[in-house]
Amino acid sequence: MNPIRPSNPTILFGARFAFFLAFLASPGAHASDRIASGKWESAMTTGGATKTISYCINPAEAASINGDSKTARDFAEEKAKKAGSNCVIKSYEIKGDTGSYSLTCGSRTIIDKTVYHGETSEGLKTVTNEGITVTTQLKSRRIGACP
Repeated sequence: MNPIRPSNPTILFGARFAFFLAFLASPGAHASDRIASGKWESAMTTGGATKTISYCINPAEAASINGDSKTARDFAEEKAKKAGSNCVIKSYEIKGDTGSYSLTCGSRTIIDKTVYHGETSEGLKTVTNEGITVTTQLKSRRIGACP
């Protein structure tokens, strides 16, 4: 069984939610911001295979990740609630240029740690489902403004 197969709605939300948490940003990033807003591209490598996706980050998302742990967690919980997700955030911490969290989505547990560098970031995501653990390395970069 592949615990991160994209055809499963819970997994797809979990993956999108994880990206949301990992790549939030704000316009006009300042030196203290962890990450800049705009259009981002992420290369996800799992078991030697790499898949690339792109997405946009909005100002509200940016403010949350560039803030403190409580602000980011509250924002993520509200977004999950609005999406009708069964995901529950177990922990969430912003410390320096690093963000980490764990959440459960049904029988799946997702643990993520991302280090931000303004217009790039890298992270490691571990998904465990029914005793099977899959680790994904993420390397992301800002590629411009959102349409």
